[in-house]
Amino acid sequence: MIKNHLLAILYLFLFLFPMKSKAQSYQQQIDSIRHEIPKQEGKDLLEAYYKIYNISYYAGDVKQERNSISQLLEEAERQGDVKMQGTARVALLYYYYNADMKDSLMSEFSKQQEFLLKQKDWKYYYDIWVLIVNHHIFTGHSNTALREVKRMYEDAQKRENNYGVGLASYGMGNAYMDIGLHEEAIAAYERCIKALNQVEKGSSTLLDVYPYYCSVLSEVKNYKRMLEITDQWRAYLDSHKKELGLEGEKGANSTYYTYYFNSRATALMGLGKLDEAEVLLMKAYEATKDIKDNSQLTVYYNMGQLYMKKGDYEKALNFNNQIIGRYTIQEDPSGVLMLKKQRAEILFQSHRYEEASYLYKQVYALADSLNVNSVKNQLNEFNTLFKVDELEKEQREEHTRYVYIVLAIIIVALVLIGILGLYFMNRLRQKNNELALALDHAHESDRMKTAFVQHISHEIRTPLNVITGFAQVIGNPSFKLSTEERANIVDSIETNTREITNFVNELLEFSENEGQNHYEKKDAIHVNGFCQDIIHRAEQVNNGRLELLYESLVDDSQTIISNVDALQRILRQLVNNGMKFTEKGSVKLRAQLSEDLSMLNISVTDTGIGIPKDQRERVFEKFYKVDSFKRGLGLGLPMAHRIARILGGDLRLDDAYTEGTRFILSLPNHNKIS
Repeated sequence: MIKNHLLAILYLFLFLFPMKSKAQSYQQQIDSIRHEIPKQEGKDLLEAYYKIYNISYYAGDVKQERNSISQLLEEAERQGDVKMQGTARVALLYYYYNADMKDSLMSEFSKQQEFLLKQKDWKYYYDIWVLIVNHHIFTGHSNTALREVKRMYEDAQKRENNYGVGLASYGMGNAYMDIGLHEEAIAAYERCIKALNQVEKGSSTLLDVYPYYCSVLSEVKNYKRMLEITDQWRAYLDSHKKELGLEGEKGANSTYYTYYFNSRATALMGLGKLDEAEVLLMKAYEATKDIKDNSQLTVYYNMGQLYMKKGDYEKALNFNNQIIGRYTIQEDPSGVLMLKKQRAEILFQSHRYEEASYLYKQVYALADSLNVNSVKNQLNEFNTLFKVDELEKEQREEHTRYVYIVLAIIIVALVLIGILGLYFMNRLRQKNNELALALDHAHESDRMKTAFVQHISHEIRTPLNVITGFAQVIGNPSFKLSTEERANIVDSIETNTREITNFVNELLEFSENEGQNHYEKKDAIHVNGFCQDIIHRAEQVNNGRLELLYESLVDDSQTIISNVDALQRILRQLVNNGMKFTEKGSVKLRAQLSEDLSMLNISVTDTGIGIPKDQRERVFEKFYKVDSFKRGLGLGLPMAHRIARILGGDLRLDDAYTEGTRFILSLPNHNKIS
């Protein structure tokens, strides 16, 4: 489920690319070592098997690699060399990982970790743990990865082991990055670097961390910090050349420096320093131009980005042409998507509109397909996670009953959210196939998907945690609860269940509104009676807490022709918002005609917390909330604003009012059905 293709490529580099030049003399080296093995014993014999393993690993000879691991482990056990046994056991797990033998990997992990725990070999202990975390990410189970890596982080903190804390933070960063939580990923990578810098044996892991950290900084366009990280990266490479085998001319063309050149060039491009970026990318290009594998992807992609920014569209297309044909949708859909989006943008900027339009349509279709699969995978993963929880607790009958309730609520909520997510993606895909809006459509689709997932996850987490926590308490026979305590807990579960239901209802209402482009104006609405009814309904919720008022500056006979259901949605939303953000005082509804009598203005005024000046322009943005601690999804005002526009009117915030908040709904003063 890796969405970020660059992240996937970095992983491929780490496991497939290093020391490839050594493969040329592979067979000669193996034969030479095996010739000497009959004459060797003790440490020398173990070292010989270990050398064969290393050579076969870097040469990609998986059969020889597997045999050498078995021989190394068998000899280490015979000699009682615990340290070399640990090395062989870790090598075995890495073999299963790289060979995508997930069943063997998972079945062996616990056994090997238990061995390393007994030996207190903390480096290998945490190395294989983060390997499992990365396995979950690669197989599309990032939420499972987060659960596992948090266990790892707590374990390392308990042992006060900085290496474990650093590796766990690294795994957290990868998982957060995969599901698009960029700020959380950045915080995790910062913790990782801080922890590993305190551990000498953990410093080499920084070579894995720097590329991922730079990738997420690029996603959020924090190029200044990205440049600072590449400075740290280069300093590490330069100070460890001998240790990494990077001395002389060979170092400049190594994979280690290629990663660095790419990341620093990306930061420089983001800061507008294109000539400096070009110098670094040319170095990376020279190092990879004769290597026909995935290592070329980021280099050629960045070359295309560079020349597109410089306005040399022919060169940009040339680099895109060289790499795009090597990827198929079946083998690598995210890679194809990335390259096609780049190609479409190059064509668009070079005014080749017809070709660009055709490509953008392909991009939309492929993006929607990936998003659908992503939602399905997330739902399947959640389902698996909660089934595991259920099996662990099924021995306790009462507890199991409440767990089933929690699972049902969560799964239904997730299914509904997934369906709505798919619906939003389809709406975005269908909105506009015209060339002029093609590029905006692609960017908006990405933004809405991220905003949707983040906001829903944030809002639904609290009530779900409450439900899960209380279900565990009430179902645990070790807790002695009174009848009153048990009743309060059940009431809390029901309250939070209703809150989740309200979230889903709000989403459904918003979804319905998104699909509505016309409201039939068929209702003769008596203005004073209508507004008084709005206040009366609000008072049933208010229960006397605030003063609710209606002030009429129109004749009692005043009517307008509009849609009564649509108007109720708008005004109920505005009045409910006023009540939500007002601790004491009043909420007032007021109706009056404009000076030229062409419009009916209905204002909703409260004496609440108000909206800061620097945030007033954003109040009608989807998912935006002035107070992030207030419950709600931030969809009410955008929905009300859209309905007002469809009815031929408008909804605006009165900037002149400073004692709270005032919204003004303006509607055409029509009193005849057209």
